[in-house]
Amino acid sequence: MYARIFVMLTAEPCTTHDLVEETGIHLVTAQRLMRCFNRYKLVHVCGWEKDVKGRDCTQIYKFGKGKDKPRARMTDAERTERYRSKKKMMALTNVLHGAQA
Repeated sequence: MYARIFVMLTAEPCTTHDLVEETGIHLVTAQRLMRCFNRYKLVHVCGWEKDVKGRDCTQIYKFGKGKDKPRARMTDAERTERYRSKKKMMALTNVLHGAQA
């Protein structure tokens, strides 16, 4: 199992979900294993996969030493602008749907 994981990681960067699909181990086991490998500098986080809302949620691991890439953070101003634009869009949608009725 470990050999297959190292072969995957040396070939290309992959996520814990990729490891689960390839090896058949449980997701939690894969996550713990990758955290352990990261702690001992066998792998590093080279990127992040985003979820539906655009947040960094799944780590992409690469074999070898390297600096872990931090998660992207939104500033307060970005968060406020996103909230306000979403609120405007909802108000516009409500007006348009109300006009059609």
